[in-house]
Amino acid sequence: MTDISVTLDGDIAIAIDAQGHSGFADKGEDIVCAGVSALLQALLYGFKNVLDLSSFFYTIEEGEGRMTIDWSMSRSPEARLLADTIIGSLKEIARAYPEHVRIMEVHTDGIQV
Repeated sequence: MTDISVTLDGDIAIAIDAQGHSGFADKGEDIVCAGVSALLQALLYGFKNVLDLSSFFYTIEEGEGRMTIDWSMSRSPEARLLADTIIGSLKEIARAYPEHVRIMEVHTDGIQV
């Protein structure tokens, strides 16, 4: 199972953390895991190379299959648009493969959905 946690400040996404292998197929052949990974890499690439954001950070822990991206210090409309697009796409994967991808929204006030 791939667990994805989206941190929200009000209704604005400010960070994402994804970890785990979806288990849809063997590693290297898993289209669900590849889709999630590609979307997260696109978010990272977009922040770094398209929007040239300087106020975000990320970590990648390959051995644990974990990626965290935090753009809470950047409230640009472009960053929000990119993040909303990627998160919406991740939600579609979770909807199509609920046994393999789970998304949880965590609000900065501590409420989890």
